[in-house]
Amino acid sequence: MANIVQDIKYEGDNSTFVWKSPIEDFNTGTQLTVHESQEAVFFMNGQALDLFGAGRHTLESQNIPFLKKFLNLPTGGQTPFHCEVYFVNKTDQQEIKWGTSSRTTYTDPESQIPLSIGASGTMILRVEDSRKLLVKMVGTEDLLEQTQLASKFRSIVTVNVKSHLGAVMRGGQFSIFDVDEKVLDFSETLRQKLLPDFAEYGLTLARFLVEQIAKPEDDPDYQFLLRKNGEIARARNRQTVGIIDQQTDAQRTIIEAQALAAKRQLEGYTYQQEQSFEVSKLAAQNEGVGNFTSAGIGLGMMGGIAGGVGASMAGMMSNSISPAMQQMPPTQAPQQPPQSQAPQPVDEMAALKQKIEKLKMMKDSGLISDDEWEAERKKLLSNL
Repeated sequence: MANIVQDIKYEGDNSTFVWKSPIEDFNTGTQLTVHESQEAVFFMNGQALDLFGAGRHTLESQNIPFLKKFLNLPTGGQTPFHCEVYFVNKTDQQEIKWGTSSRTTYTDPESQIPLSIGASGTMILRVEDSRKLLVKMVGTEDLLEQTQLASKFRSIVTVNVKSHLGAVMRGGQFSIFDVDEKVLDFSETLRQKLLPDFAEYGLTLARFLVEQIAKPEDDPDYQFLLRKNGEIARARNRQTVGIIDQQTDAQRTIIEAQALAAKRQLEGYTYQQEQSFEVSKLAAQNEGVGNFTSAGIGLGMMGGIAGGVGASMAGMMSNSISPAMQQMPPTQAPQQPPQSQAPQPVDEMAALKQKIEKLKMMKDSGLISDDEWEAERKKLLSNL
């Protein structure tokens, strides 16, 4: 029988995981062409024997060790056994949709209210072990496409996602209202959980995305949590606005104080001097003391501001107070040694008290020193 050389090559598309060549029971010397990102698995009598990578291969006993004892000259270069070749696409198969067919119970960590939730999304699969995929998933089928693989794994994904979904959310303390913000971390955690299930069939889960969490919109408990969450969010917003307002007011006060300090520095006086101005103004407005006396104290204050406090202040105080004291009418000396000092007239006592109070205001304002205050006070009291 003539030895007919045949050419076996892939004729599927990129959405196909596994494609079986229609050429079977081929002769020795048959050519096998394998493209990049593909592998070809040689089957004989239903057993996966050899694996071929990218390139052009001649199927002979030399490169098929398992067939060496079967392919021989007595058969005319033909094998009396059933031979097949399966091509396996090892590119990333993207946008494979998944979803839970039913819901699972999840207990919200904050309220401890049980809720029924589901999930859906997409995944990216890649074949890691061609032989394992063929043996455990394909069997005798001639074709395995994305839709078929998704259908085969739907139950596996549903069962595993349902079992892991609530556990992952509880472990991460995810509120059902926070899961959208944590969807990437959530997806990666689920991917790690599902990796062993896919590896059992020779597949790797390159990417697993949770795109939607199906929430129980009609559940009264969920509606209650939704309203409560809204109230909390609004309260937090009000609190944030209040804090911002307080910070704005504080900053405004600081800016105004800095502006006032710059104004004082530009006009050449200090805060202490400004307070002295106020004291002087109060003293000038006090009509309870004689005009001359009040004028003397007022001039003393202004002299302290213009030329400093110290001895000049004390002199000014003496000059302003002594004439006023000299104008007071003298008291008549008693004929006999007094048994007790006669009481001072009420108006003189009031005037003396006001003088002492003004002296104290000057001391408290820093216009005169403690020693000057004490000296002037004793001088006033000595006239009693």
